[in-house]
Amino acid sequence: MRQFYTTFEAARILGVSLPTVVNWIKARRLKAHRTPGGHRRIAREELAAFMLRQGMPLPPDLSGAAPSRRKALVVGDAGAAREGAARQLAQVGWAVDQASHGFAAGAAAARFEPDLIVLQASGPDGGETLRALRLDRELTRVPVVAVGSADWADALREAGCTSALAQPLGDGDLTGAAEAAITAAGAARERGAPGRPGRRRTPD
Repeated sequence: MRQFYTTFEAARILGVSLPTVVNWIKARRLKAHRTPGGHRRIAREELAAFMLRQGMPLPPDLSGAAPSRRKALVVGDAGAAREGAARQLAQVGWAVDQASHGFAAGAAAARFEPDLIVLQASGPDGGETLRALRLDRELTRVPVVAVGSADWADALREAGCTSALAQPLGDGDLTGAAEAAITAAGAARERGAPGRPGRRRTPD
């Protein structure tokens, strides 16, 4: 199995021109190393991870080269804030879906089965959406990162959110909190704390 690709091979797989790949490498969007002869080589895992970050389907040659994308559901009123939160997560490789508050959030969560929920809080208690999510047996242990007023932070955590961020979000705020929430959830399972329930399966 090929472990490294030339820039020409990467361009063919990505469906772009060779100069585009070189520009991505120079901009540090795509990692590459140089051989002793000075030629660029791109690791199979890095090429697969880059494609996932860009939302590109992986070809058979790269199947299994990168872990499956974690999924985040961003819940809030449609608009720039929700779109911005979704974009921040997508840019670092998350698969992202969006939903409005209320019934739409529950329906989207049941369909999408997220690993993380980002909630644009409607109040210091998280609103009816958070209460419904915390009562749902399939979702109660999915970590929730809330975004709202800075003075709601303590109340939101008490209401069941893993963490709470103040609006407007700074660069890296949400992605850092998302990673920390996933890590904390994993650590809780390692300690033997009640983990996320298994998803329902139908008999084979």
